[in-house]
Amino acid sequence: IMQTSSTGTFKANKKVEADENFAEECLLGHYDANPFLAMAATDCELWFLGRSTFNHIIDDFPHLRPLFHNAIKTPIEMRRASMRSSTKANELMKLRRNRFIHPDGYFIQVWFVLILFVTVYSLIAIPYQVAFTENRDITFAGITIDYLGDIIYLIDIVIRSKFLAYYDDNHLVTDRREIWSHYKTSGNMRRHILAILPIEIIVIFVPSMCPLWSLQFWSVLRINKVIRSLEIAYLFDRVESTVASAGVKVPKNLLKVGKLIMLILLLAHWAGCIFFMIANVDQHLNAGTPELQNNWANVEGLLKSNPTCPGAPYSHAQTMRQYIASLYWAMATLTTVGYGDITATLGSAREILFATALLIVGTAAYTLVIASLEDIVTQLDVTSSLYQRKVRNVDTYMRLFSLPDGVKAKITGYYEALWPTQK
Repeated sequence: IMQTSSTGTFKANKKVEADENFAEECLLGHYDANPFLAMAATDCELWFLGRSTFNHIIDDFPHLRPLFHNAIKTPIEMRRASMRSSTKANELMKLRRNRFIHPDGYFIQVWFVLILFVTVYSLIAIPYQVAFTENRDITFAGITIDYLGDIIYLIDIVIRSKFLAYYDDNHLVTDRREIWSHYKTSGNMRRHILAILPIEIIVIFVPSMCPLWSLQFWSVLRINKVIRSLEIAYLFDRVESTVASAGVKVPKNLLKVGKLIMLILLLAHWAGCIFFMIANVDQHLNAGTPELQNNWANVEGLLKSNPTCPGAPYSHAQTMRQYIASLYWAMATLTTVGYGDITATLGSAREILFATALLIVGTAAYTLVIASLEDIVTQLDVTSSLYQRKVRNVDTYMRLFSLPDGVKAKITGYYEALWPTQK
């Protein structure tokens, strides 16, 4: 199994299957050159042999007996020097092994939390800036925040393509070439590269495209960052694992409800931004002709009757009123409540078509919520039944062995305290 490499060390020239053994030749056949040194790329067991078992194994290597006799006669100083060189070599091999990131390590867990934060930020900021930052200019602070997220995405590509080990059939793969091949064939690489393309540099040559002023146009060109949201479910799973490994116990049902609420809020956020954008574009296209400005935002008094591009931006208070009204309509539509106080204008075909599409999406979302809540209630019933059965078994056991009343009270109190954490 072992052979000499160009660096003078010994390495395995073939893979071994599960439950097979290795490294005997490294220990026995090359005792004088590379003592007591062997490394496994994946998890394995180290067996410490007794003297009789070791002597029995030596019988399979008769040509090594003179070598061991010479080793015994070697002065103690030389043997210590040999052990020191072995220790140095072992430390070097450990350093080489540490040049990868373990998929269950603390660093990568925290890193995925950061990636999730940047992804959610992009999902919120990009549609908001496109819809509600009319006539606002690009700021240095905004560019810094945007490109900080891009740098994080770029570092994420380097980590996943070069250093992030992965499991293949319960074996930890740490080789960089295999990590790169796995990343390249996983489908994530194309999405990740597409998400960091700096399409927004077009604003250098085309600063705006009315009615989209500079910041709005910049945000439209950064829409490719939303591609990273395709792995948001995977990121949530990794964050849940991180929270669990930190010792924070969060009920699974609470996590399910939280993710459902976040999904509905994100959908409502995007729907509200698009719905307001449709109205604003209609207001600009029909500027100067109030009888043609048929859109819901104009009916609610949220837009100027004669908007200009460029022009004076809306105040922050007015922008907040525009966003709240849009979000309110989107939530009412998605949840199929539909109070009717804010509706799509019949004179705008774009608003009617978008509202119809959102009603279909809202029906699907409502069905998903009901199904998830039903699943949660069912699990609670099952968990409660199992808990009651266990309590009855414990109660029977205590009566059968006539335990003291004080002990019974403590055991019963323990299970009562345990139940809230197991729901």
